Amino acid sequence: MFCEKCGKEITKGVAVCPSCGFQPTSSKVRLKNVWRVTPVEGQVPVNGFATDCVVCETCMHFCSHYHEGSAIPALSRIVIDPTEFDWMMHNTDHHLVNRLICRQCPGVAPCMAACRVPNAMSRDDKTGAVLIDDEFCNRCRACERACPYQALWFSESRDRMFKCDLCGGDPQCVQVCPVSCLKYEKIA
Repeated sequence: MFCEKCGKEITKGVAVCPSCGFQPTSSKVRLKNVWRVTPVEGQVPVNGFATDCVVCETCMHFCSHYHEGSAIPALSRIVIDPTEFDWMMHNTDHHLVNRLICRQCPGVAPCMAACRVPNAMSRDDKTGAVLIDDEFCNRCRACERACPYQALWFSESRDRMFKCDLCGGDPQCVQVCPVSCLKYEKIA
């Protein structure tokens, strides 16, 4: 097997070329030990509370504090976006809650495939989380455009890309959610 970018020979099943850092777009690459944070809705856990998001933004505050040292939701790696809409039949307000959370796509993630900068994106060995190395990232935002979940974004104030890194295997958002509407689960 040869690297699509530099043409050097690489071992079959290797997700990243050791010579140039290119991640092949082959969907045959399978990773083990990949985790993600996922929303839980409509279930009632042992504590008796409904698991629907109440848009308190506690997860966003704790995330930004953990990563940036300040509880500023705009600096969070998870985004809770409440969208109000009118329920036409009953004329009562209902809420849709859009959670922008990285899915940590198993295999070659679209963001990683779009990145052409060697070593700018990698996988965490422990969690399988897709990580962005600010030292190598050139802020071209190709990863942001490639993500089908809109789970990466550029922070103008910090001059870098933001995405969930699973807090090294101990996601703060899952721990602090007062209604247990987020869970940390193994997906591959």
